[in-house]
Amino acid sequence: MKPNSDTVFHRQISHSYPAVVRGEGVYLWDENGNRYLDGAAGAFVAILGQGVDEIADAIDEEMRRVTFAYTASFTSEKERALTGKLVEWAPEGFDKAWICTSGSNANETAIKLARQYHLISGNPGKYRVVARKHSYHGSSMGALSLTGAEPRRAPFEPLLLDFPHISPPNCYRCPLDLTYPACAAACANELEEVVEQAGPETVSAFIVEPMAGGPLGALVTPPEYLQSVREICDRHDVLLIADEIISGIGRTGRNFAIEHSGVIPDIVTVAKGLGAGYVPIGGVLAHERIHAAFETPGTSFAHGESFTGHTAVCAAGLATLEYIEVHDLVRRAGELGEYLGSRMDPLKDHPMVGKIRGHGLMRGAEFVADKTTKRPFPRSEGIAERVARECAERGLLILPGVAGADGSDGDTVVLGPPYVVTREEIDAMVSILGEAIRAVQATL
Repeated sequence: MKPNSDTVFHRQISHSYPAVVRGEGVYLWDENGNRYLDGAAGAFVAILGQGVDEIADAIDEEMRRVTFAYTASFTSEKERALTGKLVEWAPEGFDKAWICTSGSNANETAIKLARQYHLISGNPGKYRVVARKHSYHGSSMGALSLTGAEPRRAPFEPLLLDFPHISPPNCYRCPLDLTYPACAAACANELEEVVEQAGPETVSAFIVEPMAGGPLGALVTPPEYLQSVREICDRHDVLLIADEIISGIGRTGRNFAIEHSGVIPDIVTVAKGLGAGYVPIGGVLAHERIHAAFETPGTSFAHGESFTGHTAVCAAGLATLEYIEVHDLVRRAGELGEYLGSRMDPLKDHPMVGKIRGHGLMRGAEFVADKTTKRPFPRSEGIAERVARECAERGLLILPGVAGADGSDGDTVVLGPPYVVTREEIDAMVSILGEAIRAVQATL
């Protein structure tokens, strides 16, 4: 091996990755002295910014007190406290929570929980999970089977489960050529069509992102859509899973984004912001009627890993939620989210910006080659990545998304800053994003 050579197996082999050396507030510094505004909280993870002593201290204290205890033998004070706090945060009727290590793991856990619920309930034929096109639910095989984003699925298609996918409620690109809200979320009917085609006796659950990141660029699911799919799920004994990996833990100004619709799901998955970036963490919240099935004598939840419910991980999650409560950051995320939206909205006047959308502290822009026809740029143009690179060169980190228009083409970028961001920092983020868009546009 060459001296000082990079031994990291990077995501993109041809890309040169600078080393991060310091973080403070909403800023990161690399080894070359460059400072970056973290406009996406990493990947919607570092929701409290960098260097929060209360969380670091909570982890340190717990790791010194108990290094590891296997949850097949023990629970812990921190696991009890975190699950209790999550139940407090959850929508009405939720009474249990499971702590795991990532968002992918949380969604894997959710579909296994749904499957076992139906087995216990005397419906062994129910195993299929319906998801949505252009969605992202994780990179492990079960979660990737749920994922509808074609570029992520393509290399692994032979390995994936054959789960059905329906169209997302993308009002900008309505597959039914209708107009919201007059349409009454008619696209939700596709769920019933797919369930009936597959056979209701085979469908276990429907998983939905109340607000989608990735390819769909902060697409907000309309309340009427969620209300309709809840009714469809109830008619066919299909569980409704809310994937709140990105949108949960306060990002939209509510504890969970699905609360804006008034809909009560059966299972909620969380991760990312739950640990504020200090630890790998995920969680699954179960409605009381789901957990009640497992109280049947002789029944157990056939799932778990070595690091399920790790006590230091739970300490980090608990400290994160307590910090959010003490500093009233859910309300703040809602208020600053409105400000971010007002600053982002004028970007729609750029010739290649087709749509600005989002909710709370997560806002996205979709780029198009033709605003009249909404024709996307060819994927070969790499518009989203180019905008993200221009932003990085100007000191702003954002997240690009691709293929959300039709599964092949489509470009979006998303801003989702930490909840501690200031109005001045939001102004700087949006200003840089505007400069980056103009720079890319000038090359077309």
